[in-house]
Amino acid sequence: MSQRSAARIVIVCSLSLFIIFGIRLSFSVFFAEFVLTEGWSNEAAAAIFSLNMLCFALTAPLAGIALDRYGPRPVFALGVLLMAAGLWLSSRATSLTDLLLAYGFIEGCGLGITGLGPAASVVAGWTTPAQRGRALGIAFAGTGLGSLVFVPLANLLIAQFDWRSAYLILSLVCLCLLLPLMAIGLRKPPAAMRRSGHSQRPSGQWQKLLRQPVFWALMLVGLTALGPVRSLTVHQIAYMESAGVERSVAANIVGLAGLLTSGSFIALGWVSDRFGRAAAFTIGCAGLLGAVAMLILLPAAASGSVLVLYALFFALGEGTRSSQSTALASDIFQSQGLGLINGLLGGMFGLGAALGPWLVGRLRDQSGSYASGLLVVAAMVLLSLVAYVYAARARKFVDA
Repeated sequence: MSQRSAARIVIVCSLSLFIIFGIRLSFSVFFAEFVLTEGWSNEAAAAIFSLNMLCFALTAPLAGIALDRYGPRPVFALGVLLMAAGLWLSSRATSLTDLLLAYGFIEGCGLGITGLGPAASVVAGWTTPAQRGRALGIAFAGTGLGSLVFVPLANLLIAQFDWRSAYLILSLVCLCLLLPLMAIGLRKPPAAMRRSGHSQRPSGQWQKLLRQPVFWALMLVGLTALGPVRSLTVHQIAYMESAGVERSVAANIVGLAGLLTSGSFIALGWVSDRFGRAAAFTIGCAGLLGAVAMLILLPAAASGSVLVLYALFFALGEGTRSSQSTALASDIFQSQGLGLINGLLGGMFGLGAALGPWLVGRLRDQSGSYASGLLVVAAMVLLSLVAYVYAARARKFVDA
C-alpha cells in the first residue's frame, strides 16, 4: 500500500478527531454550567453525558460492521450529520429532557459512528503492525489538541453568549469543517477492498471471536479503558472549582492536559512499537493513578504545581487508553475484520464512559465528596491493566 496514501489517511483522521473530541471533551465546561446556572444535580447533569456514551456504545459496533462493508465515506458522513443535528437541537433545549434527547441520544449516535473504534479501524487498515502504534498515536493525538482548543473556546463562548449559543456554533463547525473533511478525505483501506467479498460468513466471524478468552479480555479492557478517563474529563472542572480553583484557570489546565496528551499519544505510540503494547499501556495506567493522586491532594494544596502535575499525569494516561487498546485488538484479530473488532471495542469504550461519570456523580451527590468516586476511578485503572497484560500475553494462543 502507498505510504503517502497511508500518511494522508492518518492526518485526515487526526484532524477529524481534533474536532470530534474537542467538541466531546468540552462537555466538562457545559457540565459545570448546568450545575451552576440551571441548578441540576451532579448526577442529573452527568446523566446527559452518560446517555451520550451509552448511545455511542450501541452504535459503534454497527458502524464498525458498516465500515467493513461500505467504507468510511458514507458511514462517517451519516455520523457527522447526526452530530450536527444533535448539537443544533441542544442549542434549542429548554429542559434536561430536551438535552437528554438532543445531546444524549442524537449526538451520541453520531459520535459512536465517528468515534475512536471506527476511526482506528481505518487507520489500522492502512498500516502494518510494525507501524500501527505510532500511526494510531498520531491519529489520536488530534483528540488532545481538540481539548486544548475547544475546552477554552467553549468556556469563552458560554461567557460571551450562553451555553445554547455555544452549542449552535459547534453544530456549524461540524457541518462546515468536519463533514467535508471526513466525507471527502477518507477512503476504504486496501486490505478491506481485497476482502470486500467477505469470504467468511458473519456468523463464522462471531463464533471465532466469542469462543476465545482473549476477546473477552479485550472487551474488559475496553470497558475499563475510557471509564476512568471520562470520569475525570466530565468532573474535573467542577472538582477543581470545589477546591477553590477559578473556572478559567481550570479550563486552561484542561487545555494544557490536551496539549500534553497529543505528545503523549505520539511518544507512547513509539514506545508501543519499540518495546511492546503492554509496556506503553502500563505507563499510561501509572499516569492516570498519578492524576487521581493529584486531585486528592488538590483541596489541601491548591497550587499551580499540583495542577500542572495533574495535567501531565492525565496526559500520560489518556495517551494510551484508546490508541493502545485498538492497536492490540487490531494486531490480534485483523483477519476477523478491523471494523468489526474495533467497533465492538469502541462500544465497550462507550459503555465504560457512560458508567464512570454517572457513578462518580452519584457518589458525589450521596456523600458530598469526590473521594469515593476517585477510588472507583483508580480501581477501574488497575482492572484495565490486569486485563490488558493478560490479552497481550495470550495473543499467541489466538485461533486466527
